[in-house]
Amino acid sequence: MKPRSPTYQLAILETSDLHCNIVPYDYYNDKKSDHSGLAKTASLIKKFQKIYKNSILVDNGDLIQGNALADYVSRYQPLPADQIHPIFKVMNYLKYDIATLGNHDFNYGIDFLKQIVKHAEFPYICSNIFLYEAKAPHHKGKSLYPETYILEKILDQNEMIKIGFIGVAPPQILVWDKHILENKVIALDIVETTKKLAAQLKKEGADLVIVLAHSGILPLKYVPETENAVFELTKIKHVDAVFSGHQHSVFPGGKVFNNLKKYHVDNEIGKINNKPVVMPGALGSHLGLIRFILEKKNKNWKILQSFSEVHSVKDFEADSKVLSLVDEENKKVLTHIRSYVGQSNVHFHSWFSTIMTTLSSQFIQKIGIEYGQKNLKGTQWEKTPLLCAFAPLNTGSHGSPYINIAKGSLAIKDISNLYPYDNEFKIILANGNQLKEWLEFSAKAFNQIDINATDEINILNPLFPSFNFDCIFGVTYEIDITQPPGNRIYNLCYDNIPINPRKKFAIVTNNYRASGGGNFPNVNKFKSILNSTELYRDIVVAKVNSCNEINVNLDRNWKIRPIKNSLKQKIIFESALDSIPYHPPFLNLLSKDGLLKRAKYLVDMTKF
Repeated sequence: MKPRSPTYQLAILETSDLHCNIVPYDYYNDKKSDHSGLAKTASLIKKFQKIYKNSILVDNGDLIQGNALADYVSRYQPLPADQIHPIFKVMNYLKYDIATLGNHDFNYGIDFLKQIVKHAEFPYICSNIFLYEAKAPHHKGKSLYPETYILEKILDQNEMIKIGFIGVAPPQILVWDKHILENKVIALDIVETTKKLAAQLKKEGADLVIVLAHSGILPLKYVPETENAVFELTKIKHVDAVFSGHQHSVFPGGKVFNNLKKYHVDNEIGKINNKPVVMPGALGSHLGLIRFILEKKNKNWKILQSFSEVHSVKDFEADSKVLSLVDEENKKVLTHIRSYVGQSNVHFHSWFSTIMTTLSSQFIQKIGIEYGQKNLKGTQWEKTPLLCAFAPLNTGSHGSPYINIAKGSLAIKDISNLYPYDNEFKIILANGNQLKEWLEFSAKAFNQIDINATDEINILNPLFPSFNFDCIFGVTYEIDITQPPGNRIYNLCYDNIPINPRKKFAIVTNNYRASGGGNFPNVNKFKSILNSTELYRDIVVAKVNSCNEINVNLDRNWKIRPIKNSLKQKIIFESALDSIPYHPPFLNLLSKDGLLKRAKYLVDMTKF
């Protein structure tokens, strides 16, 4: 009997969607965090590097934007060109091997991105983003960063394996950041790019082909130019594994991926179409790991087995060296976020913002309308009815915190909590029919309730992010969630009069939505009537500064349509434990989870 070839073990460790979270601290709520921060992830990284002698450490993008530290070093106290960004101090210390870009890494512009990435002591790749060149075919210039990279890894017995890496980001960056990327870069389809480069890497001698895909798993259906392409990537012949991200979920193990085995998505062992896939949550909440058992035979490498895992940082202490590396920056950020802005007589919270009107959303909307009226005065649009579209932010979904700001002093951290994104203020023009379409799209946020069913269902659709649940202030309407998506908006009125489909409205929004972010129907084609570069958050800060005290009355301009008869089906809503003393009458507490700090409610659909 011929002796079997020796086997080798290789572990690839992944971080993704860190959003500049290094210290385990929630800057917006000014308190420690048990479940986030690269300093905690670092402890896990070191643990598995000891366990697996042959390991590679990768990052999957959305690294430099997303919290108060990121804003501080990019906007408030911009880093000098020769100064290293705090996130790269840490990554260089941890000896990352390779990284790619996510969509949010473009939020501060190409120049800032290039300025800080040059300090990385490891290679960067980006396979589907190219510099814009006016005279080139399809305007495709040089690649922003190398399209591929082959890492030569020495394993046991001095054997070398060549690992080819591809890194892809959502082509929608040209929509979401159009105002800073137009005529600067072009973006190609994730799947077609990967097909071409995977075959190319094999020809160049790669033994394994790994995709760092800043892209989600769901939905499974592929359409060209999709932002969430992981399912399709696993079908590509030469691809051996996919490290995913973008959606801030956990795979394997996340509830949203249950019951998909018939589509070849195995949420227990972390395989999709029989290829290993991992997604490590967000903000440093988890470390992703794919472990390969390899065999080399006749100079060819073969994967005998692979194992996908995610590991939570919750029970790990922060790495002391990492904390010391960013101690100075952390102190400066804490001083900055605690800066006084004004006084408030309002308790702002977002625990129920996805199922009812709340002051945390309406405060932003009323400021938007006031600022819009001021800027439209003296223009042809001065007397056009002005509305404000705003999606509830920081509602506990997709790794975000909740808003819980007590009455009293307001600081920078509180405004950043109410409006965490660096969005620019915009006003666009729409008619009554387009307004209804906008709201119908938003109403996809809810699962459809079957009045004859007896099972348990969450009132919210887990695949629909809350930052796409636009609520429009200035009109009144009801949402009937017993109806299918596209037919849910009822009693849509302006000044108590049903809206004429041809009536014109000016709608306050932001650059993300106005340029097509969220894929709302035709919104990116609406006429722009105020194209301001002012940051919405700065407008809020200025308003608070100008007032002796903030007082806001809640106008219940929209609601979920009540169901007359009680249901056999259990309608569930989940929020934070802190929400319990404040829950509305239509919610009845079912259970509390002290470990996850979650409250589970039964929704009484007769009481909306």
